Amino acid sequence: MSAKLSIRSYTFIRHRHSHAHHQLVLPLIGSVEIDTGRHFGRASPGQCIIIRAGDEHEFAPEPGSQFLVVDLDELPTSMTALDEAFIYISQPVQAFCYFAQKQLEHRISPALELNIGDWLVQLLNEQDFRPRIDPRIARVMDHLAQDLSYSPPLSELADTACLSLSQFKTLFKKETAQTPGEYLLQLRMEKARALLVHTDYPINLIASTVGYQDISSFSHRFSKYFGMPPSSFRKK
Repeated sequence: MSAKLSIRSYTFIRHRHSHAHHQLVLPLIGSVEIDTGRHFGRASPGQCIIIRAGDEHEFAPEPGSQFLVVDLDELPTSMTALDEAFIYISQPVQAFCYFAQKQLEHRISPALELNIGDWLVQLLNEQDFRPRIDPRIARVMDHLAQDLSYSPPLSELADTACLSLSQFKTLFKKETAQTPGEYLLQLRMEKARALLVHTDYPINLIASTVGYQDISSFSHRFSKYFGMPPSSFRKK
């Protein structure tokens, strides 16, 4: 799968065209209003717009906006079955997009550009996209992911979603198949596992990073979640 990357700052007010390749548009600065030929909406940083080959699309960018544009012969496999054109990407993928922007703006290096395109496709293939998630719940998910050391009360999460407490709990379960507590635990355990494997941070620091001030409580929860204690996991 070949991926051609470019950074674009559109100067026109509104434009309509089509092309023979698939295209992903990932906002870096500002937002864009776009009709993909299948769906209409607005996207900003943290989202990705999927434009399929042959679809005539029209878009109107905000003045001063910038986008990472990926031209593809084939869509990432994680996207092929999606019906939606507007999806949310993870914070690490968005951070990689900013990294790609800086590299592309720095110098011409065909080999590096090819590798960056391949890495981006691999990252997208690792994503568990939730294209139809209610935007009120998406706000809460982003809020939870911002600081895993913090345990917000349910009332705060309900306020973030602009819902009553009972409405929020019902809708969150419907959209994610998890309770807020289960979802936060998943985020924390996956973060802890990544820190154990990829860093030399002491376990007590990792524990506090994911919301556990008591290392024994963290070790117990981690062992229950993954079936092995953090110390053993680090030896893997």
